[in-house]
Amino acid sequence: MASAICWTAMRSEATIHTLSLGARLTLFYCLAILLATVLFAGVVYWRLQANFTAEHTRFLEAKIAELKVDLNDGHGNPQALLSEIVKETAGTQLRQYEARVLSGARVGGETPGMGADLPVSVFPASISPREVMNHTRPVSARHHRYLIASVMLATGTKPLELQIALDVTRDAALVAAFRGTMILTFLILAPVLVLVGLWIATRGLAPLRRIADAAGAVTPLRLSERIPTIPPWPKELAGLVTVFNAMLERLDEAFGRLSRFSADLAHELRTPLGNLIGEIEVSLRRPRTAEEYRATLESNLEECRRLSTLIEDLLFLARTEHAEVTLHRERIEVRDICDQAIVRLTAAARARDVDVHIEGDADVKADPVLLSQAVANLLSNAVCHAPEGTAVCIRARKADDGTVAITVHNGGVPIAPEHVPHLFDRFYRADPARSHGVGQGTGLGLSIVQSIMALHGGSVAIESTEDAGTTATLFFPSMKSLT
Repeated sequence: MASAICWTAMRSEATIHTLSLGARLTLFYCLAILLATVLFAGVVYWRLQANFTAEHTRFLEAKIAELKVDLNDGHGNPQALLSEIVKETAGTQLRQYEARVLSGARVGGETPGMGADLPVSVFPASISPREVMNHTRPVSARHHRYLIASVMLATGTKPLELQIALDVTRDAALVAAFRGTMILTFLILAPVLVLVGLWIATRGLAPLRRIADAAGAVTPLRLSERIPTIPPWPKELAGLVTVFNAMLERLDEAFGRLSRFSADLAHELRTPLGNLIGEIEVSLRRPRTAEEYRATLESNLEECRRLSTLIEDLLFLARTEHAEVTLHRERIEVRDICDQAIVRLTAAARARDVDVHIEGDADVKADPVLLSQAVANLLSNAVCHAPEGTAVCIRARKADDGTVAITVHNGGVPIAPEHVPHLFDRFYRADPARSHGVGQGTGLGLSIVQSIMALHGGSVAIESTEDAGTTATLFFPSMKSLT
């Protein structure tokens, strides 16, 4: 049984959850109004019935007290009391009350015709003369409804008992009519409330439909579409519109970067593949010597290595974006990492007559392999763009708060300000020609540096001025913040 009740409750809840928002609002609105109506009608009905009952009870108490006075005025003679009762009730068609006097177990007198509707047996047992009356009891007789009570007027050898009944038919009919009116009103109000609720829900949800229509107009080819902010939206939806438009801005920007990345990637792959195809086609046009074939193969091997490096860089960036790179943090001396990078770039620096030196020292908590790659990428760019016969300086310093900055500076031609914000974009080169000549990288070096710093919770920045040259800085958080 309990499981059946639980299953029914779960099914009802699931049914509500499948309703549309408009249907839910209409349902809850109708239930709230109907519940309030039922509560109001119930309170009014209860108060109306309670007032009638109190009024009837007061009348019976007053009449019993009056009849007791009549009995005392007659010196206890029941005939005086019977005469008063008959006088007040016998000639009245719409009687206020009916009464009967019992002397012992015998009927001493009663309102004419009272026995037909109200026999002695229907009355409750009488109470002591010291009490005004006992509890009243409602009874129905034919088409009338009465409120009856019994009271003992005298005791002893000749006890007298008074049975009195108040005709409350009209009042009971009024209460019944009120009850029927409330039920009819409820039955009429229910469908009216459903229609009104549907209208209110439709009007209230109209802004949501406008948002849905505006959102439906956004397609991959129309990412510039936005939900209009004029006329103003309701307060509850204004935040949603703002957030949705901000999301569209990010999507538009991300889609633009993806489109540029796809074009750049196609460009980067097309050039080395074109070189490979061209060299092979030239070699196959006529017989070649072994030395010529060897030179072609060596050139092709160089292009293949460049393609392999490009693919590895792209895979690394993809892993960092999806948090698939695991850091192995160690406490590292920055000078040791820089010395290793300088050793790897010694040949390139000598070829351009560039002097590379280190100033300062600091220790950081980082992944040694990734830190070495980041420093090597910055140093390679600095050597490549430094004028011949100049110097490249690497500085490491630790601030008072424990943060570490590693800077790589060269005095070459400054980078135009419009290029600086895009230097960390993939395949971006300040040179519009985007040369693929000897010594050119994949165009992903700075993007990799930025990803490495993001993994370490740090950042990278580049500044370039006419007087000071170009400086790239790696910022590492303090080791205390990593514990």
